[in-house]
Amino acid sequence: MEFQNKVALVTGSGNGIGRSIAMAFAREGASVIIADIDEHDAIKTKQEIEQLGGKASAFRADVSVSNDVQQLFSFIKENYGTLDILVNNVGTTIRKPIVHFTEEEWDFVFDTNIKSMFLCAKEAGKIMLKKQSGVVVNISSILGLGGVSRRLPYATSKAAVDSFTKTIACEWALDGIRVNTIAPGYILTESLKGAFEQGILSEDDMVRRTPQAHLGTPDNIADAALFLSSDKAAFITGTVLYVDGGYAAYNGPEVIPSFHHNLE
Repeated sequence: MEFQNKVALVTGSGNGIGRSIAMAFAREGASVIIADIDEHDAIKTKQEIEQLGGKASAFRADVSVSNDVQQLFSFIKENYGTLDILVNNVGTTIRKPIVHFTEEEWDFVFDTNIKSMFLCAKEAGKIMLKKQSGVVVNISSILGLGGVSRRLPYATSKAAVDSFTKTIACEWALDGIRVNTIAPGYILTESLKGAFEQGILSEDDMVRRTPQAHLGTPDNIADAALFLSSDKAAFITGTVLYVDGGYAAYNGPEVIPSFHHNLE
């Protein structure tokens, strides 16, 4: 098992992408701290890991709140004594026109998507700098690449995550700490399924905008997190890894035309 005797903290891991990442680390032998604002979801993920023979703890925390983060890291120090891997996964979004966003909504999205990463990385850094080793993986989004209608604070905050990652990676590079970003494309989570069912988003449009012509899965992101946290990625830091079926590479029409190769 690649992460035997390692301790990993995954924020927002009660469901969705975070849950898959936590499960993946546990399968590879890591002791996983599941931090989530929903205690019920955190406990459920913990129980699923334990049923598979893994090791996990559940901790209720709003990681955009400094006091919650302080309590979370006190728990980690008291129960594990160290931290090897931090996955900053927690995130949220609000969809509406720019002129209708309130200051409170802007702050809520930024606090959740970027302030939480700062607070957790700061505390994780205190542990990792002492032992001169560690890995931080931040989850951003392909929507941080450019302008996206009706998603102002989300897209802006995700672009900030990429800059945040590069800055910390440079600062900690000589201290044995690697910091990278995973930018997921359209990933079929329960929340995305809900958006399809409510007619908020179109699965067909997403598929047609993705060169591989299908949506990704949370396990695709988990696999990327395992790779970036492993020794196989020892010379990778400060990068943004797009796990998006080719979305970031495509620069053509809004909807990709279907065609077949004639190899005769």
